Amino acid sequence: MRQVLLIIFILIASQSFGQKWHLNNIDTTNQYPYEYWFQFKNLDDTCTYRLTKKSGQKKSIIELYNNQGDIVIFANIKIQDIETDSVTNLFSDFSGQANIHLEKGKYRIEVSAMNYDKFHLEFEVNNKQYMELKIHLGLAPELTVYQIDSKSELTENEILEIMKCVKKNRNEYYKDCFDNKKYRIMMHI
Repeated sequence: MRQVLLIIFILIASQSFGQKWHLNNIDTTNQYPYEYWFQFKNLDDTCTYRLTKKSGQKKSIIELYNNQGDIVIFANIKIQDIETDSVTNLFSDFSGQANIHLEKGKYRIEVSAMNYDKFHLEFEVNNKQYMELKIHLGLAPELTVYQIDSKSELTENEILEIMKCVKKNRNEYYKDCFDNKKYRIMMHI
């Protein structure tokens, strides 16, 4: 039971820092043979939505926002009729909205916008029904990838400590987080 709790604690702790890392390469011919890559996830990296179905013959409305409540413009909205496999592509306008008339049927919607997580949803529309779909897009993982080159294999705790230092000192990580006797850190853009 203790081991299970320890594993759960480690998983929660690693997720709470919101980061991903992996051993990318081992090249024993280099001065720093162990190469680790990591990047930080954004804290708001999940999408949420509210779907309201209403009676009437109006066009369905799709509204796009980010998790801070700001509108998301020019997002690609792909709506696929699951039964006929037909696809309609829309873009959100300057108000973050798109309108479409949907016949009775089952649909799949996919929303993609630069710097945001993709959003997917399947829904059904009945006769004489329209929908109002309000989507809050979560931020995608950061594009910046960091590389740790180390002289020896690092433990997970050592890597997490380095990552914590880089996250805390992003503007001067190259000064505050280096230990040239053990490892060096670089940024990929």
